[in-house]
Order: sequence, then C-alpha cells, then structure tokens
Amino acid sequence: MSDSPVSLHAHPAHLIDGVDRLEFSATRTGSDLSLRYDLFGNVSRLEIPDGMGGERRHELWRTTCFEAFLRAEDAEAYVEFNFAPNADWAAYQFTRIREGRSDLDIPAPRIELKKTTERLSVSVMVQGLSLLRRGSRLELGPTAIIEGKEGGLSYWALHHPSNKPDFHTSEIFKLNLD
Repeated sequence: MSDSPVSLHAHPAHLIDGVDRLEFSATRTGSDLSLRYDLFGNVSRLEIPDGMGGERRHELWRTTCFEAFLRAEDAEAYVEFNFAPNADWAAYQFTRIREGRSDLDIPAPRIELKKTTERLSVSVMVQGLSLLRRGSRLELGPTAIIEGKEGGLSYWALHHPSNKPDFHTSEIFKLNLD
C-alpha cells in the first residue's frame, strides 16, 4: 500500500452524528510503519480524549480510538495497535483470532494530533517492528472507534463482514502492505 488514502466505512448498525468521512493511509519503511487517520466532519460533536497522554493503556476502544491490525500474509498470528488522539496507546500480539493475547514489546509509538472544527488528523509512527523485517508480504486492517458527545460509538473499517461490528476476524485484513 502506498500513502494514497482509502476510505473506512461506518458499521450501519452503529452510526453517530459528526463524522462525514474517515480516510486512512499507511507506508512501510524498513521496520517502521507510518499510519494516518483523517476524520472529516463536525469534530465538536465527537468525544476526543485529551490531556498529556503518551502512556500505554488498556481499553482505549471504550472511546475514540484509531486501530490497526497487522499480520504476515495468510498467517493466524497477528498484532493489534490502538492509538488515542491524546497519544495513549496499546499494542498486542495474538496467536490466532482472539486467542493468546499478550502485550507486544515495542517502543512507544509517536502519535501526533491536528484538530480543527472540521478535521481530526492522527499520524502515528511505529518504529522497530520486527514483523516488518521478516520480508514476508503483510496484510493490514485499519479500523477506528468514534464516540459521539451525545453517547454512542461508531465502528469504522474497510469492510464489515457481519451485522455485528467485529474487528477480530480474518476478513479485516484487506490491505497489502509492501
């Protein structure tokens, strides 16, 4: 995948006001991964974590959070990244879908936020990711969870394979990362 953006889509059963569209792009350079999420809409209608952040934290998905799922092509094992707009983050590795979860040992990613009334951009740099050094073809599944100020969560992905939002499925890995 180049740095050309692709559109993520909201799960139709979980819509909120405030998001017109959400775009994602990624680039790989050696063992580094650059991700960018651009949300367009009425940002004042969204619940955006703020504060100093920068800490490794669990359960970031309970509010606005940008995620990426990554695996070697057709592998069962995969990693999950969670990035909050305030720079809190989490990284996990799984042996197979929803099994064998453990913390992924990586340096803290660099997360930068740019926010206006109509746009929220989150740029992430993950460095020293050993999975990227293996030389195999990689598959990526970008996702996001967006919380509205009036409550409710919307779930964003390239593809929603069922009537229930679920990012932990093999169908989530839709992009090839060269």
